[in-house]
Amino acid sequence: MYNKSAQITITQATLFAYKIPFKSPMRFKEAHLTHREGLILELTDKKNHQHHIEIAPLPGFSQETLSEVTDEIILLLSTNFHDIVNYKSHFKSVQFALDCLRFNHSKEIDDALTCIDNIPLLQGDHNAVIQQYQALNSPQMIKLKVAKESIESDISTFQQLCFLNPLLTIRCDANQAWSQQQAALFFSAIDCQRLDYIEEPTGDHQINLQLADKYQIYLALDETLQRTSFDYQAHPFIKAFIIKPTLVGSKHKIDQLVSLAIQHDILVSFSSSFETIVGLQQLKDLTSHYLSEDNSRTLNISLGIDTLKYFNGPLLKDSQKIQQHCQQLELLWTSN
Repeated sequence: MYNKSAQITITQATLFAYKIPFKSPMRFKEAHLTHREGLILELTDKKNHQHHIEIAPLPGFSQETLSEVTDEIILLLSTNFHDIVNYKSHFKSVQFALDCLRFNHSKEIDDALTCIDNIPLLQGDHNAVIQQYQALNSPQMIKLKVAKESIESDISTFQQLCFLNPLLTIRCDANQAWSQQQAALFFSAIDCQRLDYIEEPTGDHQINLQLADKYQIYLALDETLQRTSFDYQAHPFIKAFIIKPTLVGSKHKIDQLVSLAIQHDILVSFSSSFETIVGLQQLKDLTSHYLSEDNSRTLNISLGIDTLKYFNGPLLKDSQKIQQHCQQLELLWTSN
């Protein structure tokens, strides 16, 4: 649940830094990463309840850097950690994490999410994607990262997946990496009936709308939602909002996007920015909040949190071992 009037007084605070290797290097636009780095803030309130929140800007996508948010959080903790829940940050990753302090996790949250689609994420070269899909026992819906290999490889991968399962529907994500010509080549080569939607094929929203009209495909908005100047204009081929709270920012901004989605009958997917289990739990709690609202009957939600499998090792993958795993992290600041 989310209670705007909740008063949480923090009595203890500890800040940790993590650095977890990927199984293989990952590319996030211009950033090529071998590790995922971020902060875990462990807080204890006056009722002796413990809270863990994750602050992890995503290189290549976040405007703020890990160094910047670390400096801000340490200064905040050193000044007045008792009232951290009411702090307002202009860093999106910080503000969303602090807003998450107002959510209360419980077993009922996990139970409520059992009916929510968590779409498997596939990425890598052609062979890697096919192997990942076959290991999943051929689900009917997947999300496929494209525009990281050649356009010919993307077409071949899409076609091979469709061959493996005639009932498969695919959601693609291009992260604005294609040119108009590359996107047109992809859409003209695949069976567009098997494409549920594609996220941001090019970096130009108007071109994406033109492509949608020409090839009769559905679009999902991701990076477009993160612009401060975003002003939604209804279009029949916009099917989904991909909301990545670490990149979008405050709960207030997320509320606005969800309201738009309800108004225009648009699917909402709360998606990971490759956080640890702490950040993924924040997304689950956020989803449960909206499911508990009266608008849950008119809001279509899915989760995009199938990202832990890309981390190497067990660290911060188990929600039951967060406190234990924190003891293995670098200690940056503590009130003790």
